[in-house]
Amino acid sequence: MSGHGLTSAFATELDAYLAFKAKMGFTGASRIWYLKRFDAYCAEHDRTVFDKDTVEGWVAVQLQHSGRYRSWMSYIRDVGRWMAMNEIPGAYVLSDRWKALSLPLIPICCLGVKSNCSSLPPPGFRRHARGGGRRPRFSP
Repeated sequence: MSGHGLTSAFATELDAYLAFKAKMGFTGASRIWYLKRFDAYCAEHDRTVFDKDTVEGWVAVQLQHSGRYRSWMSYIRDVGRWMAMNEIPGAYVLSDRWKALSLPLIPICCLGVKSNCSSLPPPGFRRHARGGGRRPRFSP
């Protein structure tokens, strides 16, 4: 077992990667949390090669449970880059086609929710910069 409690065939490499990131000042808990999930997936599925099937298999499982934010994809992509730079045979870098998509936000007014917006200024209203008072300006 490693210093982070990793148990898969990649425990040594993942620990070395996390130590490398820590030396650079990146010690975020979410990176460790997601890499522990990756490690558990690899241990459970007897994955011993950091190849396309292993990485994309884990990504597919994660996508079933992830919400709007998918920054975790960058963590596994970065591990692949680090492994490739350290000449670990067969290291796969997650393809850019797996980049996290930004899902559109739906304004509350489009959901049929009524709100009291009567206190808001009209669209195009700007505060007058001089004199401290307000003077309505409407942009064309």
